[in-house]
Amino acid sequence: MGNGQQGIGDGSGHAVVVGGSIAGLLAAVVLAGHAGRVTLVERDRYPDRPEPRKGVPQSKHTHLLLESGLVAMERFLPGLGAELVASGARQVRSPTDYLQHMRGRWFSRGLATSTTLCLTRPLLEHGVRARVLAHPRITAVQGTDVVGLTGSAERVTGVLLRERGGRRADGEPTALAADLVVDAAGRSSRTPEWLRRLGAAGPTEDRVESGMGYVTRVYRDGSDGALTDARLVYLVGETMGAVIVPVEPEGTHMITFATPRGEALPTEPAAFEALADRQPHPLVRQWLDKAEPVSPVFGYLRTENVRRAYDRVVPDGLLVTGDALCALNPVFGQGMSTAALDAVALDESLAAGRANRPTQSALQEASAQAWAIATGADKVRPGVTGNAAHRSVRDRFTGWYFGRVQERCGVNPEVQATFRRVLALLAPPTALFRPVVVRSVLFEKGASPDAAAPLWL
Repeated sequence: MGNGQQGIGDGSGHAVVVGGSIAGLLAAVVLAGHAGRVTLVERDRYPDRPEPRKGVPQSKHTHLLLESGLVAMERFLPGLGAELVASGARQVRSPTDYLQHMRGRWFSRGLATSTTLCLTRPLLEHGVRARVLAHPRITAVQGTDVVGLTGSAERVTGVLLRERGGRRADGEPTALAADLVVDAAGRSSRTPEWLRRLGAAGPTEDRVESGMGYVTRVYRDGSDGALTDARLVYLVGETMGAVIVPVEPEGTHMITFATPRGEALPTEPAAFEALADRQPHPLVRQWLDKAEPVSPVFGYLRTENVRRAYDRVVPDGLLVTGDALCALNPVFGQGMSTAALDAVALDESLAAGRANRPTQSALQEASAQAWAIATGADKVRPGVTGNAAHRSVRDRFTGWYFGRVQERCGVNPEVQATFRRVLALLAPPTALFRPVVVRSVLFEKGASPDAAAPLWL
């Protein structure tokens, strides 16, 4: 049955996806199950093997694929996880393989409640891309910019394309007609501007900007297991933080430091390693002293949270997904998983025959939990700005309550399991108000700040 509002149905219509990164690739494979053909437009030219792209500047930094994200991806790409592990991705069990320090306390380690894939962004994107572009209904147009939308304020009818480089780089754009356009162009999306050109209203924005940055370097582990048997080390302080994550190839780790608002990114090796001495525990320094650097230092500053209310203004024939819809502070490692949850929402809405605005609402709801987690943490940072940075009475209560939850993750396995499932987007935040968690928050003593790191199980 065709979808009159979307313009596509099972095996009919043409969909165009703007942006060929993770969110765009997943949107394309979803649309291929509903449309007659799908055109994916990407400004870069894809590399033949896993390597960073200019259009994904954060690709040289730490990435995590949460279990919720992998499950969502495998709905459309069965067996993806096994393929990624065979290519070098590392499975990290939570909390068994985690060494985590928050609010001045260590979390306990015990039986696993979920699994995270640790890998480089290029490896994941290459694996997803190879599967998606093999679909017979999907065509990729590479090295091409989308420079506008066609249609009217009531309905989008296609996109305007311009080749990057070559003879037509400065010429008139070419129109590509579509029954449905999906914007997955990321943080750099220009859809608000394009809508205004058509005479349509642009979306309102919510912004929470912590002003933090982060820097990353790749190392070869030199501890020989003498320091810890954990696979992932995660330290969080009020203004500083660090994560050590295993990536491919075997024995290689990425270490990323978060830096406070107003500080220049320390991209010189000595300045980078000096950040280890500012962490809330000396463990990172101890590990770094035994490790061998194998890459330059890379910095990144785009850590603002931005959410656009497209559900109120999106015309027929247009949907927005991924970071173009809801961009999260990357330090929380939720972006790729949220893009996958967006894809599930898109698939379910198309299957149900929903109109554009209800579909857009479903996409926004898919990212709501990740938005609440990221902005809730960023709102308490010194100097935070943005029109959505104000902490309401509810925000203050939630912050107090979640802080108490974290303090009990070192002593109560049930509390920690629930907390981790919420962070992994496997359970709703309401799970933290189950009686067993509430009793611990109100009556149980938290972990001691003086407890030693649980280096071995």
